[in-house]
Amino acid sequence: MLSYGMRLFSSHLAACGLGLWVYAEMADQRTGLALAVAVCVLVAAISSYAVTRRHARFIRQCAGVLGAVAEGDYGRRLWPESGLALEELAQSVNAMASGIEAQVTALAADKARIEAVLEGMREGLMVLSEEGRIVMTNKALEDIFPQAAGAVGRLPIEAVPCPELQNAAETVLNWQDAQRPAVVSVQIEPMHDRFFDVSLVRPVRRHPGLGAVLVFHDLTEFRRLDKVRRDFVANVSHELRTPLTSIKGYAETLLGERQFLEGQGKRFLDVILKNANHMSKMVEELLSLARIENDRQAPVKAQVLAGEALRAALRECAALSRERSVTVESRLPEEDVVVPADFGPLTQVFRNLLENALKYGPAGSVVSVSHSAGIGEVTFRVEDMGPGVPEAERQRVFERFYRVDRPRMKSEGGTGLGLAIAKHIVERHGGRIWVEQARDRMTGAAFCFSLPDAS
Repeated sequence: MLSYGMRLFSSHLAACGLGLWVYAEMADQRTGLALAVAVCVLVAAISSYAVTRRHARFIRQCAGVLGAVAEGDYGRRLWPESGLALEELAQSVNAMASGIEAQVTALAADKARIEAVLEGMREGLMVLSEEGRIVMTNKALEDIFPQAAGAVGRLPIEAVPCPELQNAAETVLNWQDAQRPAVVSVQIEPMHDRFFDVSLVRPVRRHPGLGAVLVFHDLTEFRRLDKVRRDFVANVSHELRTPLTSIKGYAETLLGERQFLEGQGKRFLDVILKNANHMSKMVEELLSLARIENDRQAPVKAQVLAGEALRAALRECAALSRERSVTVESRLPEEDVVVPADFGPLTQVFRNLLENALKYGPAGSVVSVSHSAGIGEVTFRVEDMGPGVPEAERQRVFERFYRVDRPRMKSEGGTGLGLAIAKHIVERHGGRIWVEQARDRMTGAAFCFSLPDAS
């Protein structure tokens, strides 16, 4: 029993020793693990600090580049260290800076070209904002109106003292039709003997800060030359009246002599008298046209019955109507049409249009005069059965001395001034005149003119 007890005690003692050794080993492992964890944490902290500093340095560089670009320095770029995870961001920032630099360079080149064009223009230019304030003027306008040099931010009337221009600018800026651009043209005389045609345009596609563009065309030299031409024509026409009157008088006197009642001498005198009458008529119409063009005063208007003016014109054209065997048919209403006009000039318009229709209408044909009421205006229509006016020449038939059928009109004694006179009279009354194809026929012309409604 004693030996068994000793063996049992020995075994317990061995087990306790083994436990103490295991415990000692485990304590050493915990200490090593703690040390390893501490080392890892320290290494991680150091690495994180280094990476953070690199990223912070990169971010500061990125902010510097972006700030430089914002201030206009488009040449700055980012150069990140290799292996940095933000290399793609650097490439994007560099690409953005390069793109902005290219766009700014292109815009600067376009601006330089536009400024060169504007400074080289002979026409004055003014750009208005949407509020009607001056945004820009070019050198040509500043040379014409020195007060326009410092007029940015002011109204147009402060740069160009002309109420008509200010009213036209307000009309363009308040344009309500969004489907088509606002285009207004106005002729102004802001200074003595200085004339300008101003074109005002507001584009359909609106741009921030852009309201309208005004272009000033100088008409002074054109007006001066036109006045010289008118004065020359008037003076020459006036000087021709006396010799032509003498030629006509002597020719008519000789035709009354017995030896010139027949034969070759009579034929010669008839030719002389016919051409003298033609030249006298041309001189009278040239003087009439010169008086209309030189008259700067507005016509004296009254409430005129268009039917009475037409009947007065018919009485003057009766001989030509009988000679040409052409009937004139009036389709004006019995209650008559009232228009604000000067009776004499209105009669002349009807007479000139009727004479033109009678000369072109074939024998046995009918010339009709009708009217139609529109919004704020009345339109009169003189329609013939002649050959008509080709579409390509309809814009030119109202020019002086322009004739569609020159040989025929020369044989008929036409001067080429009747339609030009009619055009000037109608426009001075605030109307318009044009020619179009006759209705319901393949041939024939309809000369139309409109006047404001009396109401």
